[in-house]
Amino acid sequence: MPWDDLEVATTTVRCEPSGREVVVVHSTSLVEAVHQVGLPLGQSCDGAVVCGFCRVRVVEGWVNLSPPAAQEVGLLRMLHARPEERLAC
Repeated sequence: MPWDDLEVATTTVRCEPSGREVVVVHSTSLVEAVHQVGLPLGQSCDGAVVCGFCRVRVVEGWVNLSPPAAQEVGLLRMLHARPEERLAC
């Protein structure tokens, strides 16, 4: 198969207030995207969805995110997160 025929679903992630952007494939976590643009984002559980340090506010583009798993929903509830907040891991 020629490389020209290869299609990969991508999306652009913009980090505010810096305005830095990166184009990532759909399977990329938000924490990976933030690190790709060179910004720090706390994370102590290595993506195990137990610490909540990677909590971010999603301004737009909800349709590009996978639905939160039960573990994320529970942790966000425990953290009293706002509806527009998600865990970047």
